[in-house]
Amino acid sequence: MLASREVLHEEEIMAFNKDQSAKIVAIRKKRLERENAKHIMRERLKTTLITVVLLAVFSSMFAVLIYKNSLVNEKKYEIFTMKTEIKSLNTQIEELQTAVENSTDIKTVEKMAKEQLNMQYPTSNQYVYIDATAMFAVSETTLVALAERDNPKAVELIQKESKMNDMIAALFRTN
Repeated sequence: MLASREVLHEEEIMAFNKDQSAKIVAIRKKRLERENAKHIMRERLKTTLITVVLLAVFSSMFAVLIYKNSLVNEKKYEIFTMKTEIKSLNTQIEELQTAVENSTDIKTVEKMAKEQLNMQYPTSNQYVYIDATAMFAVSETTLVALAERDNPKAVELIQKESKMNDMIAALFRTN
């Protein structure tokens, strides 16, 4: 009985060991499956993360490209607007130059002088003839007459010329 108990005991131990080995193998398989599942999840996460990052990078590059293109289009529009304004201003300049040329025409000036300023051609009694060969001296009566006409600059000019004539005469006098 002891021997049968020992054999039974050994068979139990062997069955127990087999059972334990099977449990250990099952536990190891489960752990290996969990580790494989974790590894697969990590790889999927890495792939997803890389995809998202690449998508974000390409999206931002595309957005920057669109933004730069819009800036270029804005500048082109500004250039077009400025060119249009330049053409308009050049047209105005040409019109004004034509108006100036027309208004400085001798007939136009004569017409304006007669109509707006009430000017007329001088009559024969308004002409004054001066002998260019004679030396003229300015008298006090001429200065007074000019001063009466409210022309102080002319008076100053005549006084300066008179002083200059006196100085030149003094240089050539022989004493």
